Amino acid sequence: MKKNDLASKISLAWRPFLAVVPLLLVPIGCASVSVQKGTESPVLAKPQKIYVRDFAVVDGKWNVDREGGELAEFKKKIREKLTEDIVVRASKHLVPASRDENSAPLPPQNAWLITGRFTRVNQGSRFLRAAIGLGAGGTKIETEVAVYDLRAGENSQPFLTFSTTGGSGAAQAGAILGGPIGALPNAVGGATVGLTDDIRRTARETTAALSEYMYARGWVSEDERVKAKYKK
Repeated sequence: MKKNDLASKISLAWRPFLAVVPLLLVPIGCASVSVQKGTESPVLAKPQKIYVRDFAVVDGKWNVDREGGELAEFKKKIREKLTEDIVVRASKHLVPASRDENSAPLPPQNAWLITGRFTRVNQGSRFLRAAIGLGAGGTKIETEVAVYDLRAGENSQPFLTFSTTGGSGAAQAGAILGGPIGALPNAVGGATVGLTDDIRRTARETTAALSEYMYARGWVSEDERVKAKYKK
């Protein structure tokens, strides 16, 4: 076989792969959570402590593959995970934080109370995220958050409200630089992205919104500041 003929056959064999490469270089399937500003009013001082109460799960849209007791347990785990992550992040970046497990109102004190509710939880499809990507089968978590200054009492109006929204699609295709073979790890990675990651990002943005509030008032330094991803 002549060298030119061999080169031609190799070229034809690689054409299907080469056609896919441009698509793999486009950053389509990103995963992120952002903050939508709500209301804001001033408070007297930086809190000495932050309490976090489990977010309400009664209302909202829950597009998941569970019903009855399994759904109730699923909601319980989701809300507890979010509370846990906010407590950890707030303690690390803001002030000492703890979970408020009591139903009784908290006494007046120099502290803040974070409450909220899940407005939407979409489980998506791990199979579609892994097999197709490009945003297919993506998850989604949306919350509404209210923060109270316990100096004024828990029955006062929240001084800060905002919402979070975001989710996980496939891993970013733009990160693939190895052609069709490099796409395989990306697909496998997409299968592991889901609601757990969304919860972690939601906790991060919730903490960041409080950090931005404190930073605007000079209560945290630039180095201590956690920048929020505000929705445009």
